[in-house]
Amino acid sequence: MGEIKGNRHLSGTFGQIWYNGVLIAEMNKISVKVTANREEVQTGLSVDSKIVGIKGEGTISLIKTYTRFEDVRLEIIKGKDPRGVVIAKLCDPDAEGGQTERWQIGNVALSEFGFEWEKGAVIKQEIPFTFTPTDMICLDKVS
Repeated sequence: MGEIKGNRHLSGTFGQIWYNGVLIAEMNKISVKVTANREEVQTGLSVDSKIVGIKGEGTISLIKTYTRFEDVRLEIIKGKDPRGVVIAKLCDPDAEGGQTERWQIGNVALSEFGFEWEKGAVIKQEIPFTFTPTDMICLDKVS
């Protein structure tokens, strides 16, 4: 494999996300991570680790344009625990062969609601969430 030219590196400019089938057009950023929970295991003098669980977390960052997720907040204050599906898509026109990377993340539980407004500034909003890693599926990958 040779040198990769700069135009082949993917840009987040072309990222899109949907929540329960609704395009979140004002999405600025999405970050998703799966963490392996480990416990130490000692064998003789060596200390190693064993995976005992996995956890999924993420954040959707928005440039404030619409009131989002109020329906979810209202369900939560009624004592319900609504879950959703996030689809994240990266479709950079310079990707090798015009390929797309796409992920489906199920069992998404939005974790925090609120706002912060500042005079003279573009308003940004961050919505953290959790999910079960077994409900994360790579639908399309760039290869």
